[in-house]
Amino acid sequence: MATAHKRIRVLICNKYVLFREGIKSLLQEGAQIEIVGEAATAGQAIDQAARLRPDVVLMDLVTPDLSGPEATRRIKAVHPDVRVLILSLRDDEVLLSRCFEAGASGYIRKDDETSQLRSAIDAVYRFGEYGSQRAGMA
Repeated sequence: MATAHKRIRVLICNKYVLFREGIKSLLQEGAQIEIVGEAATAGQAIDQAARLRPDVVLMDLVTPDLSGPEATRRIKAVHPDVRVLILSLRDDEVLLSRCFEAGASGYIRKDDETSQLRSAIDAVYRFGEYGSQRAGMA
């Protein structure tokens, strides 16, 4: 059971500034989530995860420098307690499977509702896993 007063510390990794700003704006409306950092590349996310120690990393499935699975593997190798929630617009089952094998805690589509994103962040933080209902991942 998570404490009601503890804010979930989140790091956002996506190459598009507008996307990161939009997610940040949507998530900061509630008192439950605190955005502690942003990264445009997986390399930046790995460095920031080491420095900032977020509870959850929202990791794009495909980044300019590394794949989602490789970035997830590197983050989890150094900080196994950090949860990685994969964000994607496509249901690439091969890449998603590799993300889960690398230690990802969940997956959510970029076209899901904001409430689902909040639920996904909460679920991976509290329970260690989440799966988008439309992901096709069993």
